[in-house]
Amino acid sequence: MSKRLKTVVFFILVLIGGVALVSWGLPSLLKTPKVTRLPPGVKPQGATVSEESLAIPVRIFKAARIEFTDLLPTLGTVRGQTELELKFEVNGTIKELHFREGDLVKAGQALSRLDDQEGRLRVEYAESKRQTAESQLKLAKKRLSVSEDLYKLGAIILPKLEESRIEVEQAQTQVITAEKELNLAQHEMERTILKAPMDGVIGVRHGEVGEVVTPQTAIATLMDVNSVYVEVGIIERDIERIRLGQRVKVSVDSLPNTTFDGRIDNLAPLVEGKSRTLTAKVKVDNAQGQLLPGMFARSEIAVFEKPDALVIPLPALKDNDGDGKSDSVFVAEGEKAVLKPVTVGYQTTDYAEVSQGLQEGDQVITEARGNLKDGSGVTFLEQEEAAFERAEPKSVSEGSK
Repeated sequence: MSKRLKTVVFFILVLIGGVALVSWGLPSLLKTPKVTRLPPGVKPQGATVSEESLAIPVRIFKAARIEFTDLLPTLGTVRGQTELELKFEVNGTIKELHFREGDLVKAGQALSRLDDQEGRLRVEYAESKRQTAESQLKLAKKRLSVSEDLYKLGAIILPKLEESRIEVEQAQTQVITAEKELNLAQHEMERTILKAPMDGVIGVRHGEVGEVVTPQTAIATLMDVNSVYVEVGIIERDIERIRLGQRVKVSVDSLPNTTFDGRIDNLAPLVEGKSRTLTAKVKVDNAQGQLLPGMFARSEIAVFEKPDALVIPLPALKDNDGDGKSDSVFVAEGEKAVLKPVTVGYQTTDYAEVSQGLQEGDQVITEARGNLKDGSGVTFLEQEEAAFERAEPKSVSEGSK
């Protein structure tokens, strides 16, 4: 065989061997699996694994019975329970002022005095008239005594005796009239002194010494601070939540660690036009005088209170029948999610009270990382427990014990 022929045969044999190797190894190569890692709870495309067989990560909340209170924060101003304008009863010129703004005064305390020179003259004149009338009465009584003696002796007739008696009666009437005029003058004199009609604190002072005033001129305001009102504005959307007697906690910036207990005592009969708010008056005991009229106040109105309420977070509620109302929750029992019907009571923006359908300690699912259904398997990411108790500022009543 020639050398060229040998070369051709060699290449043919190599080609046949290569074809045979490819035919044998290619099927095995095509059967090698491709591995793709999937996140927890996600099925591979085209897989036949059922959704129920995958454990869904969830967050749960341990249902608990607590004292459930919904607080409505508001802002307001401290007002005196009674606020009186201090005015003189007569015309005159202010001679003395015995108070300053913010002074605590007692009922009957002299606060101001008018120039009383004219009043003193009236009193002196009335006193002199009374003295004259008393002198005339003494003289008339002496004449009557003489007339009675003369009548007994037969020296005068009865009509003369009667005239003397009438003179005594007239003199007595003049004395009574003079005494009334004196009392009137003294009363007018007393009206030049302005006295506090009640215990309280002086507000803004308007009058000054030397100023001419009339009974229509207010020289100051007097406010009763034994108990005060906090006037708060309730916006229109919250009006339906406000009731007489609701408990309120009040605080002021000047006493940052103290709160005052109050109750809603009065509700205005109308909504103010410009602000569209309803004015509520919160009555607060202020025996220690710490709250002063005009102070800026922060208050929290307890619009809902229930001492033994079963509470869960609002995101746990579900609308199972699609009517727009929350009617069920998912509860983790073992490693399964169970859909339970519930009756929902009061709701806040974060929590809801469940009146029926749950027991204390039930592990309510608040968040699921997957499509949760009744009977779905679950794994737990986190458990939350009720923690509504908070450190509140000390109230005045507690601090005084």
